[in-house]
Amino acid sequence: MISPVSNANSQMKIGVFHTTLPSPGRKLGGVEVFVDRLVSELCDRGHDVEAISLTSAPESSRYKHRQLFVKFPLLHKSRLFRLFVLPFLLNFQNFRGYDVIHLNGDDWFFVLRRASSVRTLYGSALWEARSATSIKRKLLQYIAYPLEILSTRLCDVSLAVGAEAAVIYKTDDVANLFVSKSIFFPGPKTDFPSFVFIGLWEGRKRGRFVADRFLKEILVQVPGAKLFMACDSVPSHESIIDLGAPNQLDLAAAIRKSWALLSASTYEGFGIPYLEALASGTMVISTENAGVRYVLNDGEFGIITTDDAYARDVLKLVETPALREDYERRGLVRAERFSKEQVIGEHLDHYQQAISRFRARTGKRACD
Repeated sequence: MISPVSNANSQMKIGVFHTTLPSPGRKLGGVEVFVDRLVSELCDRGHDVEAISLTSAPESSRYKHRQLFVKFPLLHKSRLFRLFVLPFLLNFQNFRGYDVIHLNGDDWFFVLRRASSVRTLYGSALWEARSATSIKRKLLQYIAYPLEILSTRLCDVSLAVGAEAAVIYKTDDVANLFVSKSIFFPGPKTDFPSFVFIGLWEGRKRGRFVADRFLKEILVQVPGAKLFMACDSVPSHESIIDLGAPNQLDLAAAIRKSWALLSASTYEGFGIPYLEALASGTMVISTENAGVRYVLNDGEFGIITTDDAYARDVLKLVETPALREDYERRGLVRAERFSKEQVIGEHLDHYQQAISRFRARTGKRACD
């Protein structure tokens, strides 16, 4: 565990790297969403922050942005290029001006670091590989696992999202995520049973499984129920509403009015939608994975179920309003553990610790 340092609130020049940032018209990844939020909040606190990515910044962004390798889109479109080429090319970028660089992926061959660095691991490629449903993805994740270990050895401070990944990689600390209360907050629920799913149709997110349980078991017992799906594939059915690729405000509105967030993911390092739901006063029902165990504290703040009991547990909350309302109240309390103020403060402590370690190791300031 990293101890807080006394000057954590002093202004820093910070570079935050992730290959992509949120863009309209496509399913957003949890890491890029968090990076966008993190950079915005650091700017609001008076720090000189620059987001670094291979894609453009969101039109609504209020931070500085540096786009790398504009003429080489394969670096972020091809997984192989991201694994083996991009991390090497980072050595030839000028990062001298930063007090600290916060790296959020694809940095394992970046060895010429002329500034202090923090690396956050959002889960584990090892567990991703074990839960992968395609041979190609399984192989790529097994390749990525030792590379992630290398990343933790190259940085000054290593962080992991979720306690399980922190143990696997022996990181310095656990890094929590946050959501904005101005976007994700409680509100009125629909006057009919409604649920929301966020994820992919195939693979570990298992949108197909959720839709199947809804149509074959839940809807049979509750004919007026609706399922909102922010998914890459949505079945054509009058009781399933396709949300497409919603922006954050539209997604928050769908979560806020739903009775429960339904998840069947086989693996999550953290799972931002879980926290978004809790902050919105919406309970969570999910099959077991590392992320939901952490966010829901092993089922204290939501329902962790099995495939066999999935529909039965969903129907239980429909039939028992008091149960749902109790989880909604408890979820709001749990969301406070991941408050913006606390998480940003922890990140600033991590940055200061990285700067101190860099100076002790090299005998110079990061920006020299």
